[in-house]
Parts: sequence; structure tokens; C-alpha cells
Amino acid sequence: MVRPMTSLLGGAIVVLAILWTLSVPHLLGLNLYTGQYIYTLLALASVVVFLRRPMLPGHAGLSRWMDGGLALAGALAMGWIVLNFGQFLDDANYRDFDATGIAVALIVMAVLIEGVRRTAGLAFALIVLAALLVAIFAVDLPAPLTGRRFRLDSFAYKMAFLDGNILGSPLKIVSSVVVAFVLMGSVLQSTGGGRFFSDLAAALMGRSRGGSAKIAVTASGLFGAISGSAVSNVVSTGMITIPLMKKAGYRAEVAGATEAVASTGGQLVPPVMGAAAFLMAVTAEVDYSVVVLAALVPAILYYLALFLQIDLMAGRDDIRGVEGEELPRAGAVLRSGWIFILPFAVLIAGLFALVWRPEYAALMATLALVAVLFVFGYEGRRPTLAQFMEALRDTADSAVSILFIAGAAGIVIGALNSSGVLFNITEAIIDLGADNLPVLLIVAALLCILLGMGMPTVGVYALLSTLVAAPLVHLGIERIAAHLFVLYYGMMSMITPPVAVASFAAASIARTGAMRTGWEAVKLGWAAYIIPFVFVVNPALILHGDAVEIAFALARATLGVWLVSACIIGYLNHRLSTALRATYALLGIVLLVPGLALPGGLWIGGGITLVLGVGVLAYEFGASRRKEGARA
Repeated sequence: MVRPMTSLLGGAIVVLAILWTLSVPHLLGLNLYTGQYIYTLLALASVVVFLRRPMLPGHAGLSRWMDGGLALAGALAMGWIVLNFGQFLDDANYRDFDATGIAVALIVMAVLIEGVRRTAGLAFALIVLAALLVAIFAVDLPAPLTGRRFRLDSFAYKMAFLDGNILGSPLKIVSSVVVAFVLMGSVLQSTGGGRFFSDLAAALMGRSRGGSAKIAVTASGLFGAISGSAVSNVVSTGMITIPLMKKAGYRAEVAGATEAVASTGGQLVPPVMGAAAFLMAVTAEVDYSVVVLAALVPAILYYLALFLQIDLMAGRDDIRGVEGEELPRAGAVLRSGWIFILPFAVLIAGLFALVWRPEYAALMATLALVAVLFVFGYEGRRPTLAQFMEALRDTADSAVSILFIAGAAGIVIGALNSSGVLFNITEAIIDLGADNLPVLLIVAALLCILLGMGMPTVGVYALLSTLVAAPLVHLGIERIAAHLFVLYYGMMSMITPPVAVASFAAASIARTGAMRTGWEAVKLGWAAYIIPFVFVVNPALILHGDAVEIAFALARATLGVWLVSACIIGYLNHRLSTALRATYALLGIVLLVPGLALPGGLWIGGGITLVLGVGVLAYEFGASRRKEGARA
């Protein structure tokens, strides 16, 4: 009884989001506040979460009553807000508070905190509670946590009914844009898109040395760009790719780490990038297309570093490609599955050429995919109703979790903002960076990783964009660079011990030590820890600058990534001595340093290091060919 009802309510959330995106209420003459729409979704999500995820899994009888009570309280409180939103909004603006409004607002906050505990984990719920306690007692706390005193009635009304709090950017973006993109990914996956991308990766990469790992990197990167979730990506693709890598000769921890790093990076790959990217566009006050373009080169460098390392490792350890008869042919894969490329073409055209809203572009891409699937089918079969119902269920499950995460993030931001604590924290960070920007960037990176541990990406970014990105922008760092910096380091908590959820998920599949896999992932993902520092001080890597500057920066960064990767693996067509590894590491790091920071400036210092890097690689490959010729 519970499962069908919650499935129906979850489906209603997705349908309402589609109708809102298509402006159906407006077309029907319904003048609804955005807050009414959001609280309708939250009311439905409350019932789904509390009935599906029991408070006490081992005590069904007691838990059933508690869960039912919470579901009823959440639905009634949020339903009351929907029916009386205009009045509550006026009361909040004119500071005319009553007991009913205060009680409803407090119930909403309690429901969101308990809901986020069940969907995102205890760590996030504790952060929300800590933010509320800091706000309440801020007047008595030392700097930078000190703040002003406020009244409970004013605070409750502000949190529940005014923009910038629960009804802030995170929840507004999730309730429209994110649901549309999650639906697109779910339809792609349920109708065979995941299998198509896996087959395409196998056809393109499987026959080269280390082909099994290259399949994992390519497939996980493509699938991660659709799913936007590192852990679900690891579980989905890792069940196939990790055993394949182990069979080929990669150590278990390397196989798990490769999958974890590749899956985590999927959220950095344009044009989808996951929920946090849409929130970034609003928070950074730029078009989504700007975020997509800025993320392009860093994502390429991220995957280049991973790809080079597994290739060099295969050369060092003589790991060969997958046997040819086990692999599909690229032409056959593309002929049968070209339809799954179509939604990305529609999405890109909609975002860049037609300047559609992101959520509208995602819906149109989904509709285009569905239409073409019905006409042509995939592998001789047209989609079934069961496949679309599966996509609807998957979308609803993801949407419910992200709604609670975004609402809880709004509580944190609103509490720190209302009390003045956020302003004081920002001032303290600015004071730290005014004297030493490199130290500030290091502290900011560590803070992002620390706060991100065990938390979903959208929640991490929502918090860090306010706490960390804003001070960086104030100190003169380009806005989009500061926000990408925060996103990268918030995501790196997924692979960084001690709470590396993506690495640990991969380790369980690889049947190896979780911490060993985590530290191996840090090594393979080294570029993600360095590149953000580079594009913060050299915006050419986020495509800011003229064409010559961008090309020069990209060439130097590519060579730098190549040489540092060779140093880490200890191989570049032959095993490298300690002296050569140190030399390559030094030259690679210098190539990654922006040319303006080198003696002689951009063109002299940067040009000399570029020539040296090209010379080293040319010598290595030339020596390798000479050895092969001598053996022949």
C-alpha cells in the first residue's frame, strides 16, 4: 500500500515540475507564487521520504507511527502554507506575526532537518542544526561567529516565507532546472542510453593497451555527465568495469580508484554537469552557457591526467587491451544508437543558439529523444511503458532527495545571513586573503574538502558558494573562477579520505581496502587538486582572454599534465629513474604555473618552458622509435 502511494506522489512531483517549466499554470490563468509551487513539491516529498525511509528500521511498529506523524505534519504544514501563502508573505513583510504562522514555520524547519537526515545523512543534518544554534546564540559567541540578536517570531517567518532562506536559490533551481535534467538522464538510461555509451567506450578504447581502464574512464565520464551522481555512477558502471580492469591486470585498488575518479569527474563534464552547475549559474549571476564554457578546459585536463596515468601504467606493467572478439565495432554501435546523441545536440543548440532556459532545453531534448525512439527504436525495439515508468520513478527518487538537500541548505544560508554571522565570516576570510592570497586559496580548498565530506555535491556547493566563493570574488578573483574553484574542491571530498564515499563504493565492488582505494584515487585524481589553483590565477583556462592566450595556456597545461602524470607513474615509453621523475615533475609544475608568474613574463618565460616541454616529449618518443628500429 505504501509503495504504490509514494510512487504515485513521487510521479506527481515530476509531472508538476514539467507543467511548471512549460508555464502551464500561467497559460491556464492561475497566478501562483513560486513559493506555493515549491511548498506543494515539498509537501509531496515529505510524505514520500517519511513513509519510505523509516526512522527506526529495526522497530517497524513504533517507527510506522512516528513516520506517519511526521509525514502528516509536513504535508499539513506545507499545505497550509500553499493555501495561505499570500497572507503569510504579507505578514512577514509587514512584521505582523501570529502564533499559527510561527508554529507552521517551525514545523517546516523541523521536517526539513529530519528529512535531510534521512536523505543526505546525519552529517548534513548536524551542519544545519549547528548553523541554527550559531545564529540563535551569535550575540554571545566570539568573532568571527558573533552576530546580532533576533526574535524567534521574526526569524521563523523570515526563514519560511521570504526569499533567500528556505525559498532561496538552491530550492528554486532544484524545483525547476534540476528536475528537468534528472528526467532527461533517467529517460536516457532507462531506454538504453547507458548501454550505448558503454558499448561506444568499449569500441573506441578497448583494443588499445590498458583498454579495460580506458573503457571505464570513457564510459563513466559519459554516464556521469548524464547522471550527475558520483556514487550511483560508480555502482552502475563499476559493476562491469572494475572486474574487467582486475581481469586485465590492474591492482584491485587501482581499478576501484580509476572508477571513482572517472565517475566523480562526470559532474564536471559539460553540457549537463549535475545539479550544482545550475545553482552556480544563478549564484554567480551568469548564464548557464557561461558555466558550460568555463568548465570545458578544466574537465578536459582532469580526464587527460587520468587517461594518461592509466595508459602509462598499462605500458609499465604490460597490460594489454581487451580481446577483439569481446568488443563491439564503433560503426555498428553508432548506427544503432545515434539517437542517444540527439538529445545532447538539441540541448546544446537550445542553450547556445536558441537561448532557451536550461530547464526548457532539457525538456525539449527529452521530448526529441522520446519521439525519435518511437520512430526508429534502439536495437530493433521501441521503448515500452515500463521503461518510461522506470525513468519517472528514478527521477522522483532523485528529486525528493535533492529537494530536501536544497531546502536544508537554504536554512543554513538564511540562518547565518539573518544573524549577521555570514558577513563576519566573509570579512575574516577577506582579511586573511588580503595579505596572502595563496594561503587563502589553500585554506579555502581544505575547508571545501572538509565541509564536503559525506555530503551530496549540490548541498556542498550551496554552502560553500556563500561561505568561500563570495570572499574570493571580493578579493578580485573572477566570479566564475571562484565558483568553479569551490565546486571542484567540494567534489573532491567524494574521493578524498577519510570520508571518500565514491572511493569507498568502488572499493566494495573491487573487494579491496577502502582507505587504500581512497589514497589511490587521490593520486590518480591529482589534477583536480592542482587545476583549480591554475585557473584562478590564469583565467585563460576557463576561456577568458583572446584566442592566442587561451591556446598558449592550454598547450602549456596539457604538457604540464603529461609530464607530471609520467612522474607519478614512473614511466614514459620506458621506466624513469628517480632523477628523471624529479626533472619531469619540476618541469611539469612550471608548465602549469601561469606564464605571467615566470621570470621573463608570459611570452619569454612561458615560451621557454613550453619549448622545453615539447623537447622532452619529442626526445622520449624519438628514443623509443630508435630502440624499436634497432630491435627490428
